[in-house]
Amino acid sequence: MKINIKPVSLTEGAPLPVLARYTLPMLTGMFFQQAYNLADSWIAGNQISSAALGAVGTCYPITVFYIAIASGLSMGTSIFCSQNFGAQKFSQVKDGIRTALWCFLPFSILLMLLSLPCVSAILRWLAVPEDAMELSGKYLAIYLSGIPFLFLYNISTGILNGLGDSKTPLFFLILSSLVNIVLDFLLVMAVPFGISGLAFATMFSQAAAAFATLFAVYRICLRLPAQDEPAKKKPISRTALREILGLGIPSVIQHVFMSAGQLVLQNVINRYGLIVMTGYSVSFRINGLIVNSVMALSNALSGYTAQNKGAEKYDRIHSGFRISLTAAYVFSAASVLLLFSCGPSILFLFVGSDPQKNAIIEAGMGFIHIVSPFYLLVCLKIICDGALRGMGAMTLFTLSTVTDVLIRIFFGNIFSSLWGINGVWWIWPFAWFVGTTVSAAGYMLKRPRR
Repeated sequence: MKINIKPVSLTEGAPLPVLARYTLPMLTGMFFQQAYNLADSWIAGNQISSAALGAVGTCYPITVFYIAIASGLSMGTSIFCSQNFGAQKFSQVKDGIRTALWCFLPFSILLMLLSLPCVSAILRWLAVPEDAMELSGKYLAIYLSGIPFLFLYNISTGILNGLGDSKTPLFFLILSSLVNIVLDFLLVMAVPFGISGLAFATMFSQAAAAFATLFAVYRICLRLPAQDEPAKKKPISRTALREILGLGIPSVIQHVFMSAGQLVLQNVINRYGLIVMTGYSVSFRINGLIVNSVMALSNALSGYTAQNKGAEKYDRIHSGFRISLTAAYVFSAASVLLLFSCGPSILFLFVGSDPQKNAIIEAGMGFIHIVSPFYLLVCLKIICDGALRGMGAMTLFTLSTVTDVLIRIFFGNIFSSLWGINGVWWIWPFAWFVGTTVSAAGYMLKRPRR
């Protein structure tokens, strides 16, 4: 199968079809990515044990912490490439690509070496129940060994998305997800590696996707026009690095703060025991599928906004914002209806063989009933965040995230002590309300005038 790898302009044509063509591959890729996360949970719960399901779930916010750093740096690289591509500054685009790869890959290796010795300490801080401690340690140690592949994949995908090519990353992500699911079955059911098999499957499939997207970046660079480039190119451009970090660090802060807030709440949730931890693990994965779908719309809006800002086509920015917000509202409303009507049946798929399945489902539905009606609120925040990133208004973007997360960090224990586990679930709507207020106000303040 031949893949056509080339940069794509988002500054021409009717906004709706242009944005739809750009967004759909990202959205599809996100679904495949979440599919193998759900496959991990299904295999852990049905083929290993409920303790394994809880272990995978409690490790998830830890892995999100590292994904947060990689995604933030990827977003900075993507916006830098997108803005310069929109302005037809192709030499700066190439400088940004080289700089990102040469700087962030060594950083990822250092991060891996620093993190591996801390696995036990991290799990103890999270108050992981003893009956899930050993399984969590095995899974997390193997996952952290693949951090360089995680960074390479995210940076390369950010570059491709920034140049308007969201189809090539989709192709490799689908292939990686399918490989991951096949390896999940082989390394757990055919070869009984248990929870270690799940972690190895993730690492191997991520490595394959990372090298494939890196090759795609090399191919797309060959298609960029030459612009008075020096014969001897420096691997790192200080100017490009400064701009990428200026755009990326706020995204890193956003994702890391969100992850930190989630880790604090995970600590509170784990104290309620294995049943609550497992029920939350399943329901939070389903929650992640919905919220990350809206995040895919937001990420696409960032690239679309950045290119049109570089081309100074501000009317297109307003149109793209309205289209993305409408799509997010429609999807979220449908998701809420589905969860309220079929939620217990969905959770049963993951814990149907467990003797305590009823208690686990009850715990998971407690989270869903409180949190899911507020998806319509958080949609506005996520879409506004995407527009702010694309416009380069990173201070306001960061402020909206920090306020959201500080509420999670400081009110988790308070709400838990006052209202029990339901109080913990109410942290999500409370934090979303404050973050949405800040983000929406920031968009109204910074949106470009016609």
